[in-house]
Amino acid sequence: MSGYGGSPPPGWEDPYGGSQGWGGAGGYGAPPGSPYGQGPPPGYGYGPPGVPYAPASNGSTIAALICNIVAIVLCCNIVAIPGVILAAIAMGRVQSDPHSARKLTLWSWILFGASIVIGIVVLVLWIVLAANSEPDYGSSSGI
Repeated sequence: MSGYGGSPPPGWEDPYGGSQGWGGAGGYGAPPGSPYGQGPPPGYGYGPPGVPYAPASNGSTIAALICNIVAIVLCCNIVAIPGVILAAIAMGRVQSDPHSARKLTLWSWILFGASIVIGIVVLVLWIVLAANSEPDYGSSSGI
């Protein structure tokens, strides 16, 4: 049996008991005496179309890639290198596997944040060490 209308195949028994409405004036799915004939009444079936599927966006992935590249260039931080690699892989997966791309992009942003924190810590340590070191003014001649 396919689609609407018609009667069940020979030998078929209704598992819920009874075969009311098969054949007759009402047709399949419509009560006897229904004005809809053999098909279902309007409003039944597949329903209105849903919201169209929006393609996955890779804006965050591109931003993570650029930020990690800038972190490598400016901070010379090796923690951002895996961030660049993860962002590049995520760009390749945006259309085929959006869930995986989202995870990879998140990890890329986490590595970018870690590289920024490490860069700030290194900069503060360098400033503190430079401020606490004794100046050497080239006093090789003992006057």
